[in-house]
Amino acid sequence: MKKKFLSVATASVLAVSMLAGCGGDDGSNASSSAPADSSSAPAASSSAAPADSSSAAADDSNGLLPALSEAEQGKPSHLTTPRSNYIQYPYADGAGVKLTYWMSLPGNVANNPETTESVQMTQWAQLWQEKTGIEVEFIGPTSDADTAFNLMTSSTELPDIIEWEWTASYAGGPAAAENDGVLIWLDDYITPDGPAADLWQYLQDNPTLDRAIKTDDGHYYCFPFTRGDAYLQTTSGPIFRKDIIEAAGHSLDELVTIEDWTTVLTDVKEKMNVAKPITTQNWANLEQLCLSAYNVRGGMYVDYESGKVMYGNMQEGYKEWLRQMRAWVDAGLLDADILTNDGKVRQANMLTPKDVSADPISIVTYGAGGGQIGTWNGNAWKEPAVYGENYELTGVQFPVLNEGDEIHYAGGSTDYAITSKVHAVITADCEHPEVAAAFLNYCYSQPGHEIINFGVEGTDYTRNADGTITYSDWIMNNPDGLSIAVAMANKGRANMSGAFVQDPNYIIAYWATEQQQRALHMWNDETDVQMTILPPVTLTPDETTEYKKIMSEVTTAANEYRSAVFTGEKDLDATWDAFVEQLKGMGIEKAIEINQAALDRFNAR
Repeated sequence: MKKKFLSVATASVLAVSMLAGCGGDDGSNASSSAPADSSSAPAASSSAAPADSSSAAADDSNGLLPALSEAEQGKPSHLTTPRSNYIQYPYADGAGVKLTYWMSLPGNVANNPETTESVQMTQWAQLWQEKTGIEVEFIGPTSDADTAFNLMTSSTELPDIIEWEWTASYAGGPAAAENDGVLIWLDDYITPDGPAADLWQYLQDNPTLDRAIKTDDGHYYCFPFTRGDAYLQTTSGPIFRKDIIEAAGHSLDELVTIEDWTTVLTDVKEKMNVAKPITTQNWANLEQLCLSAYNVRGGMYVDYESGKVMYGNMQEGYKEWLRQMRAWVDAGLLDADILTNDGKVRQANMLTPKDVSADPISIVTYGAGGGQIGTWNGNAWKEPAVYGENYELTGVQFPVLNEGDEIHYAGGSTDYAITSKVHAVITADCEHPEVAAAFLNYCYSQPGHEIINFGVEGTDYTRNADGTITYSDWIMNNPDGLSIAVAMANKGRANMSGAFVQDPNYIIAYWATEQQQRALHMWNDETDVQMTILPPVTLTPDETTEYKKIMSEVTTAANEYRSAVFTGEKDLDATWDAFVEQLKGMGIEKAIEINQAALDRFNAR
């Protein structure tokens, strides 16, 4: 098969504010190797005994797993784990076939001296080939993935498999990619008797995901990266210096409402001489920290009550949040430099060395349980003489406006991970699509799920009686000095992303300290946020062109306005109505209408 066209236009067409489970702030390692407390692990996912590994895909009368009950079926944020083993491996038809597989090089792989240029030498890549009996050459960029993707998809020949994001990062979505000759439909392969029968079974068990990886007219197009549980969908949130809060005579339990935050931080600032109590890495993190209290998300989102698409930056809740942020700046509670901050500045503010002449700079931020709570606590605990004997960061619940309010607009992500460019498609140039489908299918089988997530049982991890896992000492205390994240990334893909189902047991074992476990459960158990995230809708090519043009102007105007209000250049009350009218004049209502139509089509799948 050859491409129909030689060039494609790629664009980020949907502005979605959410944090990925293992990207961004979660890329760094946790610092403790203590095993997770089994009493705090999430309930085990539903699973049934796998079919005999020697069996091929079966029909209804020949060994298909019984359907899960309605109670067992995967619901949003709580999917089941892969439970079938239909395809016989090594895959006989794969003998003598060599596939090419294009993916961006993950940072945790690049940071390992033995795998710095490619995933080819990772254990998981080698095991994947060994178990399936299919030889694969992994290729792809080590940097600037967007440019590399554009060049690759514009070339005269495509690799066999590509990992990318096809709804938000390909203009026109998967239908346009198929029309451009980049990908093929998978309807003939994701079937109960096809080479991707295990993925088919997983989708039957998890109908919300089944809908997400189809086009509006019902075509399967990818092997998805799936965050298989809520514990993988909100992994960042508010982080406080517990030691400083308690030294000032307060408890973390007092921090419920925005007013509580203001009262406590004002007192702590005065008593402990904290220069700028709240700091963030950037503006997006400031929104993620506390905008949810005003029942709104930044950018496009879905209203919890009506189910309709809205643009957050023009809502009254966003106006009131801007008012509060400006008030915090005026009171000296919020870092006025967040418009120019970065990750290094945030870390310096939160991880301040102890000095008899200086007090902590900041005590509140937005960050991840792994990259911030785990790493920063670990660094400080190793050097108590530098950072203080009592240094302790811990997670705190997202604030609300009024005590008793429910949290609907904080954190979260969809089961189909929209923000991760790792959903695998088979290209139109692949000469052996059935073999490629069988290779990708392995990760959605029960044994493949274990290997691609964790590595080899008994060597890289052990399975505990309650179903949780404990990573090996080689991973948690690597003798060569590799961080936990880097060591883990050599054995399995669980702390990265890719075409597989991410297992929640990885994060229970990885986030091993009491502080991390507290954050994980608090940010997930006490919130209901997935319904306000715009799902993986796809726009038509014409919609994409119009939407991109509108949002280019709208986003610039919204960013300029919020910055002007934040710095005091513009008065909020005097200019807000004119700002909203400016967005309407730029076509924001049409952009909302485009997204609503796409959401309606998605809901009708």
